Amino acid sequence: MTTRNDQLPRSLGDIVGQLTALQRQIDELRAQQPDMSAADAVLPPLDADTSRWPQTTAGGYTAIARCSSIRHGSALRLVLDTAATSGSTGSVRVIVAGTQWGPTVAAGAQFDWTAPLPAQVAAAGRYDLTVEAQRTSGTGIVAAQTRLIRNIP
Repeated sequence: MTTRNDQLPRSLGDIVGQLTALQRQIDELRAQQPDMSAADAVLPPLDADTSRWPQTTAGGYTAIARCSSIRHGSALRLVLDTAATSGSTGSVRVIVAGTQWGPTVAAGAQFDWTAPLPAQVAAAGRYDLTVEAQRTSGTGIVAAQTRLIRNIP
């Protein structure tokens, strides 16, 4: 910052040039040390009692958990623990921005998937992530609990 008249920008072109140089410097700093602040969010300890996890008894896929996020990287890692009770069977899947993302897993198996976000999610764009589950047999519940979610730069 200056208070000397001879060091102030003389034209709009001078200001644009200074802003361009500043943006280049910011980009160079980010390339040296990526900003992981948005990607390093830590989940608090979560309930281990499956009866209190997001759950369903529905015979068709039903949203049991949902969140929104901002795209901070090119990919996402998501780990879900899943369960079925009382001899029930079922499956769990994940929908990102309206598209199935990752495999469908049998209830009781862990969903652990790292992959690029769907192409329709723009850089720095908002997207919705939905966990869906269905019970395919039995009288118990099908449930899932997030264990890890992380943006991958």
